[in-house]
Amino acid sequence: MIRGGYRKFSYFFFRWVDRKPRPGIEESLFKADVLMLPGMYIGMVAVTALLATVGSFVGSYFLFTYILPSGLSLYYMLGVTGAAATMSLLVFPLLTQNRIASKRVKIDNSLPFVLAYMATLSSAGMNPVEVIKHVGLKDFGPTSTEFRKIVYRFDVLGQDIIAAINYIALNTPSQALHDMLIGISNIIISGGSLRSYCEQESKNLFDERKNKLKQFIDSLAAYSEGYLGGVTVSVIMGLVAVILLGSLGIQLIPGLNTQDLMLIFVFFMIPFVNVVFLGLLELKFSGDTT
Repeated sequence: MIRGGYRKFSYFFFRWVDRKPRPGIEESLFKADVLMLPGMYIGMVAVTALLATVGSFVGSYFLFTYILPSGLSLYYMLGVTGAAATMSLLVFPLLTQNRIASKRVKIDNSLPFVLAYMATLSSAGMNPVEVIKHVGLKDFGPTSTEFRKIVYRFDVLGQDIIAAINYIALNTPSQALHDMLIGISNIIISGGSLRSYCEQESKNLFDERKNKLKQFIDSLAAYSEGYLGGVTVSVIMGLVAVILLGSLGIQLIPGLNTQDLMLIFVFFMIPFVNVVFLGLLELKFSGDTT
C-alpha cells in the first residue's frame, strides 16, 4: 500500500513523460518484467534522488556540526551528500539492469532442459503450438514466463503464432532464447522437424554451458589472486605509509594531519577501492553462469 502510494506520488509529477513514446525505457522495463510506465519509472528515480539528497544533507549537517565536529566537516558533508545523490540516481537503473542480467542467466541455464523437454513433447506427436503452450505451463522460471508471453499474444491479443514468437524473440534479454525462437519460427514456416532441432540445440547448449563454467572458474581464480595481491597489499602499504609519514612529521597534504589522513584512508579510500573492485566483478560476471 505504501509502495503503491509512493509510485502514484512520483508519477503525478512526471506523467507528462508518457505523452511521447519512450522505446528505450519501455524495452528495458519489458525485459525486466517490470509492470510500470516510463513516466512512473523516471518519477521514482527523480523523487528518490531528491529525497535522498535532502535527507543526507540534513543528517550529515547535524552529525558533523554538533555530534562529530571536525575541520573537515564541510568536506564530509559534501562527500556524504554527493554519494547519496549519486547512488540514489543509479539505484533504479542498476536494479533494472541487474534484474535483466539475472533473468538472462536464468533463461540460459534452463534453456538446454527446456529444449530437451520440447523434444520429448514433439516425439509424442504434439505440434509446435501445443509444445509452446506446455512449456509456458511448466515451471522453468523466466523461460516459461517468456513462453507465456507468446501464448498471451496469439491466444488473447489475436496475433498469428509467427508474429508472436518473433516479437518475444526481439525483446528477450537472452541471445540464446532469441536464436532458439527464431529457429522455431522458421521450422513452423517450413514444416521441419521440431524434435530434431530441439535435440541438436539442447546438445549444443549443454556443451557451451560446460565451456562457460570452465572459463568462469578460471577467471574467478585470476580475480581472487588480483584482489589478494593488489587491493589487500595496497591497502596495507597505504596504512603503513601514512603511519610512517606521520611519525616522521611529514605532511603529505598541506593542512591535513596524520589523524585526518587516517580517517580519509580508512573511511573513504578503502571502501571506495572495494566498491570499485566489486563493480568490476559485477560487470565481468553479470552475464556468466554460476
